[in-house]
Amino acid sequence: MTRRAKAARLAAGALALVLSSCASTAGEKGRLVPAPLGREALDQAYAPRKLALLVGVGRFDDGDWKPLRYPGKDAADLAAVLRDPARGGFDQVEVLAADPTRAELRAALARLADQNRDERDTVLVYFSSHGTLARDGRGELRRWLVARDTRIGDVIGTGLALEELRQDFDRLRSRRKVLVLAACHSGSGKSLLPPEIQQELAGTKAAGFLRPIEEVSRASVVLAASDWGETAREDERLQNDIYTHFLVEALRGGGDRNGDGAVTASEAHDYARRRTYEFTGGRQRPSAESTEVGVDPIVLVGKVQRRGKPEVYSYAPMLEGFTVSVDGRPAGELPGGVAMDAGTRHIQVQKGGGPALIDESVSLAAGERLELEALLTRARGAWDAGPRLGVMGFLGSGRLLPAVYAAGATATRRDWPAPRLALRLDVLASSGRATYRQAGQSAPYDYQAFSAGVAVPYRYGLIGGRLQLFAGPRLSLVSLRRRFQLDLAGTHSYLTFTPGVLAGLSWESGRWLAGLEAQADWVMVRVDGRSESSGFGALVGGIGWRF
Repeated sequence: MTRRAKAARLAAGALALVLSSCASTAGEKGRLVPAPLGREALDQAYAPRKLALLVGVGRFDDGDWKPLRYPGKDAADLAAVLRDPARGGFDQVEVLAADPTRAELRAALARLADQNRDERDTVLVYFSSHGTLARDGRGELRRWLVARDTRIGDVIGTGLALEELRQDFDRLRSRRKVLVLAACHSGSGKSLLPPEIQQELAGTKAAGFLRPIEEVSRASVVLAASDWGETAREDERLQNDIYTHFLVEALRGGGDRNGDGAVTASEAHDYARRRTYEFTGGRQRPSAESTEVGVDPIVLVGKVQRRGKPEVYSYAPMLEGFTVSVDGRPAGELPGGVAMDAGTRHIQVQKGGGPALIDESVSLAAGERLELEALLTRARGAWDAGPRLGVMGFLGSGRLLPAVYAAGATATRRDWPAPRLALRLDVLASSGRATYRQAGQSAPYDYQAFSAGVAVPYRYGLIGGRLQLFAGPRLSLVSLRRRFQLDLAGTHSYLTFTPGVLAGLSWESGRWLAGLEAQADWVMVRVDGRSESSGFGALVGGIGWRF
């Protein structure tokens, strides 16, 4: 028998075996076999889980790293409150407190990713060790976390890049995840820097060129034990990392700010931040970055048993250091949240003895959470409008209309249809006389040009929000009417809807603002009896008023 014939017989036999297993009786191709699972068992199997990976590294193979006393205890103390059925009730808590290597850290992160199968899972990743800075292969200065086998002479090859950790964290399926970094990159405390980096930073006037936390992905919270340039400290009296000690204290019940029976990630951090700041005399200010704190609070301990007190909150850098007053009494400092009794409350936000950025009376119901940026937008005005002057014309087709002076107006609705987006309406018009030139000949004509557009730009604030950069798509209506004095055919008209883009910047002072922007549209027009594509653009500037 040939090899091909043998293979055919084997395939036929396998097919027959499969078909026989699918048929239980004559004429029946198979049926579902009931599984002995009740509704309760199914609900439990598909319920979201609470997972944690806690890492403490205090001893290092390279003697140049200063040993740390409490990372292992930090991880163990946090694990105890998370495992406690009466508090955290986490389904799985993995602790790496025996000074893991970089490879062991990477393997643990991979296991966590395999175990996190549901986007409704709550995931907490905690890291307590040294932090350091080093230049990568492209020469860029980056943040690194130190494992047991990290060598100070080869941080890039042996350390765990914070960017790498963040990428693994962001890839987790969970939409409720928290990353806690009990490390710093200041060069002191829980941080050591290679000699060449220390020398480089010594000649740097400001330490703010590298923030400790990058922009967080959607549905995640990143908490750091200190802000950039500050030292994350251990304390012998507390026998813990200072921030971790108060974070655990918050999770044991002290952080339930609104009294609903649960402690969320933001409540725990706000409590630990305030206590750390007080304990260190203001030398250490834990920081937080989040896109979801106000939308879907991440419950770490307990269960929501009742509607809690209403809260106002902000984690925006532009409001950092401002004080929140409720009904004339100081109630808390930003960033963070403030709980209050339900009802109509008078909210003020100001810094020192300066003018109040927010001075509003709002009605708050039990369980309601209000972002202070929304009040700030209301206080400053949700709309802005104003006149514009500039130039407009066809790009590359000056025969249609050269650059001409134009006037118009804009109106913008801030933070709609979503935060940082805006709905923007604009009009621009010009009329007058221009000259058509071709092959050495010229002919004057009268024109009326008009452009109207609607755009949805994304806005990014700098310098405390006073400088706004914006860019986004724009849909335009472009109209042009021309009449040559010697043309017996009458008026030439062009009218089209066209896609385009908008980009610009604005500077705000109180309710006044000044701006400069550019518009560019793609159009299809008919010139000299044939169709051709062209661009239509405008460069305009002006002032406006928020209301």
